[in-house]
Amino acid sequence: MAPMIGNLTPDDWRIIRQSSLFGRLDPAVAQDLIGDGAAIAAARGDTICRQDEPALSYFIVLSGMIKLYRRAADGSIAIISIHGPSHSFMEAEALTGATYSTNAEAVVDARVARIDAAQLRRRIAADSKLAMALLGSASMHLRMLLEQIEKLKTMKATARLADFILSLTTQEEGKAEISLPYEKRLVAGHLGMTPESFSRTLGQLRKVGVRVARDKVTIENIERLRDYCDGDA
Repeated sequence: MAPMIGNLTPDDWRIIRQSSLFGRLDPAVAQDLIGDGAAIAAARGDTICRQDEPALSYFIVLSGMIKLYRRAADGSIAIISIHGPSHSFMEAEALTGATYSTNAEAVVDARVARIDAAQLRRRIAADSKLAMALLGSASMHLRMLLEQIEKLKTMKATARLADFILSLTTQEEGKAEISLPYEKRLVAGHLGMTPESFSRTLGQLRKVGVRVARDKVTIENIERLRDYCDGDA
């Protein structure tokens, strides 16, 4: 099913102002640049944009989850990142006028704001403050990607999974109960694991008090899991 186009709501604008780019700008600038009719409603599995197609737009997630992934010539898929509300994607491609570097697909029912790439480039040429804000946003995303690559390269599978689970709670100590933000197979792909190795790694974390029932995760002792993560990295 193709995504549906609609108008942005007051809640949408609140999310947009939390994004790394538009959080740095006057709300009137965002309103003028984006307009009101830029909301895309995508059902689970809908494609927002496709790898190697011209980058005509830049996107901000308003609700739900969006998966960015690359498809190799042999048909295999590599999940690059998964974004939730207020996160943006394809800004570097929009800035340079290149092609989309990945596919973007709705993990669950989602809404995204679409910003016209050509208009964005025209505005940047005339507005240095907007240009600096976009560069700052792109730089932050690059740092996040580098941190993700570093974890994939340097941390053992058990440490990567423990680190991911710890990132889902704001608690610093004691017991915590959390929910996985998306399906286990997507968590596995995001962490560079196969579904089989993900299941085995989950089993290994039972010895440090991690219990999983469907999408619910119980951490018996956060400090213990953090110490295990640091020691197993």
